Amino acid sequence: MDQTAEDGRGPHEEQGIRAVKVAVSTERSHLFICFSSMDDAVARGVVEYLEAQDLKCWLSSRDVPPGQNYQETIVEAIESAQGIVFLFSESSSKSAEIKKELSIGASINVPVFPLRLSPISPAGALRYELATRQWIDIFPNRKQALEKLAMTVRRVLADPAAAETVTAAPVSPAAAAAPPPAPAKKRAKARAPLLAPNSQEFEATRALLARHVGPIAKVLVQKAAAEAQSFDDLCERLAVHVRTPSDRAAFLQAARARLKA
Repeated sequence: MDQTAEDGRGPHEEQGIRAVKVAVSTERSHLFICFSSMDDAVARGVVEYLEAQDLKCWLSSRDVPPGQNYQETIVEAIESAQGIVFLFSESSSKSAEIKKELSIGASINVPVFPLRLSPISPAGALRYELATRQWIDIFPNRKQALEKLAMTVRRVLADPAAAETVTAAPVSPAAAAAPPPAPAKKRAKARAPLLAPNSQEFEATRALLARHVGPIAKVLVQKAAAEAQSFDDLCERLAVHVRTPSDRAAFLQAARARLKA
């Protein structure tokens, strides 16, 4: 059905919306704010501070253009972001959508800047995503924390190599006193993903997952195919994005049957 005829928008308004969407897709100067809707007030305060420091932000509750597909616009905003500011809280730690957004960012190596809103620790899939990232606590001194966040973001955007120091795991006093570790072995040559992009198996797996998560299935399959050690591992990694136990079991059965065929 023609969307213009359905919602009453004229051609000039349609052109304006398309222009906004293009701007979201091509501009690479913003920070994507990853947050739970329960933390919207805090997110807007963080955005207000960062933008006062000339760090442009993209906030879904403010910046999704009217009439656009919400999920697709989110994916485009992440793909065009220079960094992700993740507001880590009780609410965001339980959000399946947050995990998807962080997975998309990780798949394209967008630096993540976690800002912890309360003294909690990550668990489950979120623990996997944040295993090597050091967060900044917004408590007990909010102003000091936001200053540190802005300074860290500026440093990484000016020198992408600095992201390695930002995402280093926190070091305990005992570890700091320990002898230096042995020199790391050279990384093994990167192997090909388990599923080649655009192959029949890739598209079939993407289609199975898309029934449950929508358009971001392609990005999730690409990431899992690059990291998984076996087809069973691949299926398990994808299944965590399926919400209900019954749907998750059905997805696992169908995916395993397809990949072992």
